[in-house]
Amino acid sequence: MAKRPTPTSPDLNNSGETPSMDKLKQAAGYIIGAILLALIGYFGWTYLQNSGLKADTVAADKYSAIETANDELMGAPQVDAAASKKLNSDIDDLVAKHGSTIYAWQALMIKSRNAVDAKDYKTAAAALKKAMEIDVKDPGLHALTQLRYASVLLSDGDIDGALTQASTDVPVAFEATQQELLGDIYLAQKEDEKALRAYQNAWSLLSKRHEERPFLRLKLESLGVTPEAIEPTTPVVNMPENVEQPAEGESDAALEAALSQLAAAQASDAQGEAGQAQ
Repeated sequence: MAKRPTPTSPDLNNSGETPSMDKLKQAAGYIIGAILLALIGYFGWTYLQNSGLKADTVAADKYSAIETANDELMGAPQVDAAASKKLNSDIDDLVAKHGSTIYAWQALMIKSRNAVDAKDYKTAAAALKKAMEIDVKDPGLHALTQLRYASVLLSDGDIDGALTQASTDVPVAFEATQQELLGDIYLAQKEDEKALRAYQNAWSLLSKRHEERPFLRLKLESLGVTPEAIEPTTPVVNMPENVEQPAEGESDAALEAALSQLAAAQASDAQGEAGQAQ
C-alpha cells in the first residue's frame, strides 16, 4: 500500500483532522455493525437449525409469534411504543423459560437489532451479553455475537469494553471483520497508527478472498493510504447439483464476503446521515 501525503489546507478542521475522517469516526460503528447484522440475519437461523442446541415445540411456537410481531412492528408506518414494549416483554419471557434453546438466541438478536435502531445501545448490549451466555455449539455464531456486542459497546461509547470483546480470538473466516472493527475502535481512541495497521490487516485478509469492501477502502484512504485493488473472483456458473459442499470455514467466508456488499450499501445511508449532522 502506498502512503499518500496528508492534506494541509482549509480542508482540515480545528483538530487537524479532515471532515471525511470525522464522518468515518461517526459512522464506523454503524458500518461494521451493519456487516455483522447482515451476516447474522442471512444465515444465523439456518445455522441454528442445524446446531445441537436444545429445541422444543413450546419455544418454537413462542418464537414464531415473536417473529410475526416483529415483522408487523417493522412494517408499521410509525413507531408503536406499546407494541414494541410487548415484543420485548415476550422476548424476555421466552429467554427466561427457554434460555438454552436456539429460539432464545434468535429472539435476543431481534431485541438487540431493534434497540440499536432506536439508538438504545444499553438495551442492545444487555441482550447481546445474554445471547453470548447461550451455548450455540458453533464458534462462528459465537464470534458473530461477540463482535456484534463489541460494535454496540463502541456505539455506546464504551471503547475499552469494545476493545476487550473485539480482541478475543475468532475463527479464521471472521478475522477480516474483527480487524476492521479493531480499526474502528483504535480510531475512536485517536490511535491512528494502530487503526491503520488493523485496517491494512483486514484488507490483506480480504484480498486473499478476492473481496473488496468499499468502506474499508474509504477508511484507509482517509488515513492517507491507497490500498491495492482487489481482483474479484471469477463467478462459478452451472454448478452441478451433486457438487461437494465447501468446508465449514470456507462457507462462512463466502457468506461474509457476499453479505459485506449488502452491508456496505446499508452503511452508505449512515455515512450520509453523519455528514448531514456535521
